[in-house]
Amino acid sequence: MLKNLIILLIIVTLLAIGLNFDTLFSNKKESIQKRQVKNEVTINNVENKFKQNHKSITIIDENSSQKNEENLSVRIEKLLKKAHILFRNSKDYEAIEIYKKVIQQTINNKNPKIIEQFTKACMQMAFLYQIYPNLDKEMAIDSYDILINRFKDSNETKLLDYYITAKTQQSYLFDKDERGYVYDELIEKFENSKDEKLQKRVEELLINKSFELMGKDDEEAIDILDKIINKYQKDDERDKLPESVKLAILNNIELSIITSNNDEKYVDLANEYLSKSPDTKPILDMLDIIKNSQYLEQDDALAKWKEENREYHFDDWSFQEMKRWANQMEDEEMQERVVNSIKAFENQKYNRDKREHSTTLSFEKNILPEESYIK
Repeated sequence: MLKNLIILLIIVTLLAIGLNFDTLFSNKKESIQKRQVKNEVTINNVENKFKQNHKSITIIDENSSQKNEENLSVRIEKLLKKAHILFRNSKDYEAIEIYKKVIQQTINNKNPKIIEQFTKACMQMAFLYQIYPNLDKEMAIDSYDILINRFKDSNETKLLDYYITAKTQQSYLFDKDERGYVYDELIEKFENSKDEKLQKRVEELLINKSFELMGKDDEEAIDILDKIINKYQKDDERDKLPESVKLAILNNIELSIITSNNDEKYVDLANEYLSKSPDTKPILDMLDIIKNSQYLEQDDALAKWKEENREYHFDDWSFQEMKRWANQMEDEEMQERVVNSIKAFENQKYNRDKREHSTTLSFEKNILPEESYIK
């Protein structure tokens, strides 16, 4: 009985121990699992914290970089303003030194704002080398080259636009023949571009080339302008006719007169495309009078023109080509009539009330950068 009781006690004890062991093991396992979870949470927290800190560092770096760019742009802008003031005070050499400093600090920068500042510094420095008392043609060419070499291989329209401007303005430092090569090079480089802005620049280059050919190869000059005009003959293109092409139409009328070609086509185009312009009728009538003066006196027509156009002063017109044409005439009486007609219109251009000098030259684009003018 006792034995059985002992056996029973042993069994009960073992059961109790077993139960306690399971509980103990269970608690131990649970504790391990909790510790593992806790460790995982801790590790995750650390990793997340590290990632957050790393992200924060990255953001700080980016912000810092952006801030540095902004600070540089502000400093450069101050330098450009200082150079501008020096230029106004005729301290050109000091201004040039500042532009050199700006170029040195910005030449490799890719920030759009700083690129604009770099471009302005190059153009302004080139301009300063072109004017009295500096007059250093080679340094002006070199200044443009800095900009040209920086952007010549770019794929960005805006930078290529800067490149074309620099090349075009640099070309005015070359003789006419070499300038023609520059136009041809630029036209060939961009004539197949699908970018609308670059296509407009090609048109401008063609028109500039046409002007360069006047008096040298008038037929080719007309052909170039005809190609541009024909591009806009389609109904869906008529409204897109750029201002430069409108001016080219009037210019072709003048060229047709000078080269003894029929100007009727261009007169019709002018009436069709330029009828709303206040310049159209005065110029068309003026050209008609000069053309007719080859054969007859135009006193009555001139008097009528002056009566109808008292306030018109040919702000955007040059008589240079017509004067050259008139001076080459062999018939003295014809030459006298034509010269007198041209003088009558030229006098009205320059005798404008309260105006000391004419500020414009023909339809040609001014060769100096817009920023070059002191306002």
